[in-house]
Amino acid sequence: MESCHLVPGDLLALEGGRMLLPCDSVLVHGTCVVNECMLTGESVPVTKTCLPRDHSQQPWQTSCADDYRRHVLFCGTEVIQAKGGGKEPAKAVVLRTGFNTAKGELVRSILYPKPVNFRLYKDAIRFLMFLIGIAAIGMVYAVCVFTLNGEEAGEVVKKALDVITIAVPPALPAALTTGIIYTQRRLRKKGIFCISPQRINVCGQLNLICFDKVRRLLSGLESRGGK
Repeated sequence: MESCHLVPGDLLALEGGRMLLPCDSVLVHGTCVVNECMLTGESVPVTKTCLPRDHSQQPWQTSCADDYRRHVLFCGTEVIQAKGGGKEPAKAVVLRTGFNTAKGELVRSILYPKPVNFRLYKDAIRFLMFLIGIAAIGMVYAVCVFTLNGEEAGEVVKKALDVITIAVPPALPAALTTGIIYTQRRLRKKGIFCISPQRINVCGQLNLICFDKVRRLLSGLESRGGK
């Protein structure tokens, strides 16, 4: 069933073969073996147990003795095996759908990443403000000089604006954007894609990159005697 037909509180019967979960749900009956590599990157299946029956007045996330995520079936993960009790199938209650799920939050973080204030951008703004200050001083000086020399008002305005364009290049933002676009094309030819092009300017300052999953893969190969 698609997520557009589900609302929080619906009861799902998990039966049949392998299935992809369309929503976040809490397991209330039975056990499930789930592949969560889409969310966590771990290839080892995880066993989900049903939510223990507790008459406490506290929310179920806080009343659980262990991690409450052991009872949650996340959207986008694959149920490998589902077992119920007796003749009844495993059952789960819908918690969240759409972009409110764990998968939806992951997609939102990719599409709309949080703004990061790099020192490069702060220095660029300071440099731009410095150029604007110099341009303001030059504009005042030019207005005073040409006014004392008896120049016409239109000519004085042209000369003042000319000083501003000399001190602050108007093509500076366009040049920076063109450089980023050219860099994206070069990376695309090598099969590298960037979801935040503004961070390409900072990559030149990196001298060490760590990949967690690659490290685990290499350690697993070494333990098996691989090269």
